[in-house]
Amino acid sequence: MSALIYIIRKSFKNGFKEVLKKPSKLIMYILIFVIIFAMVYESIFSPYSGAYLPFFWLTGALFLLITLFLCYSVSAATSEGRAIFDMNDVNLLFVSPVNPRKILLYGIIKMIRMAFLAGFFILFQSSTLASFGIGFGGVLLVLMGFMLSMALFSILSLMIYSLTNGRTRRKRIAKLLTALLFLPLVLYAVFCFSQTQDVMALVETLVNSPFLTFIPVAGWTAAGATALLTGAVGTGAIYFGANLLLGAALVVYIMLSNPDYYEDVLVATETAYERKRAMADGNMNAAAAIGAGKATRIAKTGIPYFGAAALFGKHMREVFRKSRLGFISLTSVIIMVCAVTAAVLLGDITMVMMILMWMQIMLIGTSQGLRELYMHYIYMIPETSFKKIIWNNMEIVIKVLTESVLIFGVSGMILRLNILDILTYILVYALFSFVLTGINYLFMRFTGADISAGMLIMIYYIATMLIMAPGVILAIVLAGLWGQSAALVALAAWELAAGLVCFALSSGVLHNCDMPVVKKVN
Repeated sequence: MSALIYIIRKSFKNGFKEVLKKPSKLIMYILIFVIIFAMVYESIFSPYSGAYLPFFWLTGALFLLITLFLCYSVSAATSEGRAIFDMNDVNLLFVSPVNPRKILLYGIIKMIRMAFLAGFFILFQSSTLASFGIGFGGVLLVLMGFMLSMALFSILSLMIYSLTNGRTRRKRIAKLLTALLFLPLVLYAVFCFSQTQDVMALVETLVNSPFLTFIPVAGWTAAGATALLTGAVGTGAIYFGANLLLGAALVVYIMLSNPDYYEDVLVATETAYERKRAMADGNMNAAAAIGAGKATRIAKTGIPYFGAAALFGKHMREVFRKSRLGFISLTSVIIMVCAVTAAVLLGDITMVMMILMWMQIMLIGTSQGLRELYMHYIYMIPETSFKKIIWNNMEIVIKVLTESVLIFGVSGMILRLNILDILTYILVYALFSFVLTGINYLFMRFTGADISAGMLIMIYYIATMLIMAPGVILAIVLAGLWGQSAALVALAAWELAAGLVCFALSSGVLHNCDMPVVKKVN
């Protein structure tokens, strides 16, 4: 055991030294610390002055958030599994004379540590939680409940993977059992809605019903956090204690039932290592293909377009091979359901749109069009650079437009907004992806798109905020003068202008030889 403690201590020390030696990581951590400190300071010394929101909204939002991570954990566990070890652990620990159960405990501790670090984003929501009358102490309680849930999901995914690895029938049973946990709540929701026809009353009824609070982890955590925040310490302790007992039982079961787990975790570890190495080398297409596992469904072959339009035809074939619904994947459905639910609960689409725009900043680089630049085909088409860029990004335009119509169309109809407001929300969200794509091409034009350069990623985020800042300021001013519709139209106009400028400045991106695909050849 002393060897494992030595590894943990040295890993922490070396990680700290690595941060000090890499300016990009150091700047990132400093910025995160400053933002968290500002949020904490605001929640302590700037009390919320408006009317408090109903508490059941917080319970429902926390339940939905944890349920989303539960679905992800089960999905990961029934596919390639969760990587709880590094390749260094495989090469050194697996061949060492250390008890396998102690090595497994070491891996579980690493998973829990990562779950704790992932939960710190809750601190960024201090101002939002203040609208429920929650101070900094309450924020820490919510953070504690979320971290506990993430730790449980890490352990649960490991157990599910070890039980279902290589067994298709068991994977289906695991997914079915997960769905059955929520079946009573869904049936109760349908029954209540048929009686009341009131969405707000339905949400309050569901949050206070035993069908939600009895759901393991998600229901327990949401109900426990709410109980502690409202002063019901005994009830909160029971719910949180149930989570702790479940976690302890899972750990004991894993350690006693399967000491020979090396082969189970090796596939996920190797997959994560190969994907990370491909990303570090800038080979985004290889990184996306690693660990895909699922066989490609080939319904049609051939590309029904010519010239630059062939890029769009190629992307459409790939999209419909991945999913029968094309642009509407499982991830898209989850995001849309969560977005519509959040908009209805909050009664405001603007905040939901802002969150989705932040998500776009992180996900826009995974589009088919940008990955195409890491292959040689686009450079060989005898068309103008502008025409190839347009057709190369048509897929992401249609995808974002489809998602925005569904999200804001459904939310707007439920909240009974007028058609102009709905159209402006759709326009702002869709044109933001246009701006982000232009910024990506602009960075590729002048930097060569070295994906491993962490400093460039930081600069990309900062550049996005600076480019959008004039439009946001203009929208705020116009909102005070002529209302929200005028502000949204102005913001959309700025996004269109900024995107066109970015595309104009990056017009030679496809004629620049210093691209990643060429670097690989050299």
